[in-house]
Amino acid sequence: MKTIIYGFSLLLISSTAACTSPSKVTTDSQRGETVTGTITKSLSDREQQARKERVELLLAQGDIAAREGRIEYAFHLLLNAEQIDSSDDRALVRAGNLHRTLGNRELAVKAWQLALMRNPSNGNTHESLGFSLLESGRFDEAAKAFEQAVLLTTDRKRSMIGLGLACEKRRDYERALTIYDAALLDDPSSVELLTYRARSLMNLWRLSEAKAAIASIINEPIQATWIVRGDLFAIDGDYAAALGSYLEGLSEQWAYQRLGEHALRQGALAHALRYFREAAAASPRFFPDAENAISITLEKLRDK
Repeated sequence: MKTIIYGFSLLLISSTAACTSPSKVTTDSQRGETVTGTITKSLSDREQQARKERVELLLAQGDIAAREGRIEYAFHLLLNAEQIDSSDDRALVRAGNLHRTLGNRELAVKAWQLALMRNPSNGNTHESLGFSLLESGRFDEAAKAFEQAVLLTTDRKRSMIGLGLACEKRRDYERALTIYDAALLDDPSSVELLTYRARSLMNLWRLSEAKAAIASIINEPIQATWIVRGDLFAIDGDYAAALGSYLEGLSEQWAYQRLGEHALRQGALAHALRYFREAAAASPRFFPDAENAISITLEKLRDK
């Protein structure tokens, strides 16, 4: 790269000398202007190419540094790339990715938002932004980001899942169901889509359809699959089966806590009290939710 920069310095000197040559100016001024314009354009093209190559090199070095765990150096390289070409969105996108990896969610969001101001057609950046906004509880903004990603990305599955999840968080289960159904046309065996579709149906109280959707899953279940399956058993009052499903996807204390919450909603207070006590016993120091639920259940039992 030093060779390229040095070469440009020599080119600049020779171009300046050529442009100021008395013989060219005095013999044919119009021709001199044409030559000067040509050289200037050539120089500009070469400079742009050099900047482009320098940015490409810095980005590649930044990727390597990030993979090797040299995070500060990776940020340094990205900053250099950014300073060379402030119209390029790639350094900001990578900075956002690094911040996400480090758990700096808000910094990641800011980096991606700046990147999208430069390149609003980058569907992958819209998708990354959407998931970070979703994790931050900014569900309306997340939905808008995913809507853009769905329009701009070639592989829309992740963006459609994100949009469906944002709709669920907004309790717009009808729209979530429509999105999952549309995505399933392209990937009918997707465990994620079938699970989230079942959850939307369950939240719409279309329980027979939700059970059929869960039963149709033939590939390895994800954590949410076990939870939805457990919820459906709990709604039916089959607490033993529900507990078995929960324990496949949740820690012991959370499995008992979730089961107790279902029993409490259904008025099965004795069951609720039992499961909340199991949750508290499973994690007495770190599970105040169970203790609070026990107090609520005992109060309801007294009022009964």
